[in-house]
Amino acid sequence: MKIHVIRLVSAVFLVILLSSEKAESRKAKIVTNSFEYSAINCRAHSASLTDFGGVGDGITSNTKAFQYAISNLSQYATEGGAQLYVPAGKWLTGSFSLTSHFTLYLDKDAVLLASQSLCKSQFSLIQLQ
Repeated sequence: MKIHVIRLVSAVFLVILLSSEKAESRKAKIVTNSFEYSAINCRAHSASLTDFGGVGDGITSNTKAFQYAISNLSQYATEGGAQLYVPAGKWLTGSFSLTSHFTLYLDKDAVLLASQSLCKSQFSLIQLQ
């Protein structure tokens, strides 16, 4: 009898736990000025790096685009945060700092080409995937 009560209480607890909706993420179809993409988005606001002047050609420096995008999107921290989508391409960049309540989402075919040097002629590239 005691085992049946424990099983019943466990089953009720499991049903309550599985039906709670504390965490929410959604697969979103997001449309920016230039294209549409699908991504898991748990943030209230979303934008693409290309909306901030980013160019994924592997040659153009995107440091300022990353910095501008992060600075702009950080204003939404108190409203559920923001997500920056980096589309497919090779994105050359120096260092930049991320903020709280911020998601950096890279397309599966996006590659960050990072350098510690800010001078283009001295770029020593590190490919991150």
